[in-house]
Amino acid sequence: MVHNELQPMDHFQTRVAAPLSSDDLQTVTLLYQPLIGPEAFTLYQHLWTMTGTQQVEYSHYTLMNALSLSINRIFEARAHLEAIGLLRTWRSDSGETRTFYYEVQKPLSPQSFFADPLLSVFLWNKVGDQGFKNLEKRYLPSNTWKSSALEVTRTFTDVFQPNLKNTRATRDIRQPKTQNYEFEHEFDFQLLLDGLSEHLLPRKLLTTDIKQLIAKLAFLYSFSPLDMQKIILLAVDDPTKISPERLKKSCEDYFKLHAREQIGLQSMKTPEVQRENSPESASPKLSKEQEYLVYLEESAPLDVLRDSAGGKEPFPADVELVNRFATVYEMPVGVINVLIQYVMLRTDMKLTKSFAEKIASHWVRKNVKTAKEAMELARKEHTQYMKWKNGETAQSASGKPYKRQEKVPDWLDQKPKASKVDDSIDIEAERQKLLAEISATKGR
Repeated sequence: MVHNELQPMDHFQTRVAAPLSSDDLQTVTLLYQPLIGPEAFTLYQHLWTMTGTQQVEYSHYTLMNALSLSINRIFEARAHLEAIGLLRTWRSDSGETRTFYYEVQKPLSPQSFFADPLLSVFLWNKVGDQGFKNLEKRYLPSNTWKSSALEVTRTFTDVFQPNLKNTRATRDIRQPKTQNYEFEHEFDFQLLLDGLSEHLLPRKLLTTDIKQLIAKLAFLYSFSPLDMQKIILLAVDDPTKISPERLKKSCEDYFKLHAREQIGLQSMKTPEVQRENSPESASPKLSKEQEYLVYLEESAPLDVLRDSAGGKEPFPADVELVNRFATVYEMPVGVINVLIQYVMLRTDMKLTKSFAEKIASHWVRKNVKTAKEAMELARKEHTQYMKWKNGETAQSASGKPYKRQEKVPDWLDQKPKASKVDDSIDIEAERQKLLAEISATKGR
């Protein structure tokens, strides 16, 4: 697909929509870079530096050499910039030659960035609660006086008397392009309203802007219309209007209160699982092993955390760690689930951060895409992983290497036994017990 979209020999020109100041570049560095990643950030800076008074045409080989990136990664970085509103792209085809025109956009002001419900929540999700508060403190001055003071600012019509005699009524007034986000989301407003009477929610409060905000917030947090009913009731404190700020705050509070899955952890089938379960290739009945793989590929990581902890709600630190695997390192859902089970069973049901991150970095470098690949690699590298866990230099008081018998995942024990195991553990019984629990969960 990238081959059709962009090739190294394609030409490009670049320009800026408006001059960028040092404050703009600082905003891109601190607020946008956590969202788009270092490669997109570097591409943005490089395209900006390539602009000049004369329109010079380059080939994309120039970018590949300057940034040490493949054409695929340049295309992905460009897509991130386009999606976040930092780049606009046009293409012109002339015979066998294609030319792209890149227009570097100014970032939003910090105030507008934090006011945007999508950007602000995604930033919070990336940098964490404390990092987000630090950035807010840096860019948003305290305005506590606004709540107690009366605004006396005069409007344009208070001061000027317009004279429209010589004004063309049909004059084309161009409005600046506003930030726009494309996403597929169908929100059932009818279901929302069915559960709220006119007394609880006067329909006149649902203006076009408020309905758009409700749909956007529901998409962002994966909230259903039933969830949004409760959230709107929490937000309505004025019989004449719904405050957008109150609505956003209510969504954030509801999200934290109910420990909903973090952004990016929605359970999604990988292409491999979709093929395995397609009508052409799926068998009438899955084996226990196949059911287990489907469970790992289709379950949300937070659900696997709960299952591994006997149904107990995961702690915030564990949620944050798993969320980083999904959003920062972009690990597939099935791979994260294998990592969760492997680490927790090897560390006495603790999701040890350093141990988990070391294995995760190895799997990312090995480009592990499915639960099956992760399980096979864990079997292969099990000895090395145990060295990472215990530390190769750890010694007992007698000077001999310290060894400790650990509980192992049932799937890990399927490899040929190259090392001595504890005969007192009935591996097959433990394995059958776990598979039976999964089958019972599926049946509910």
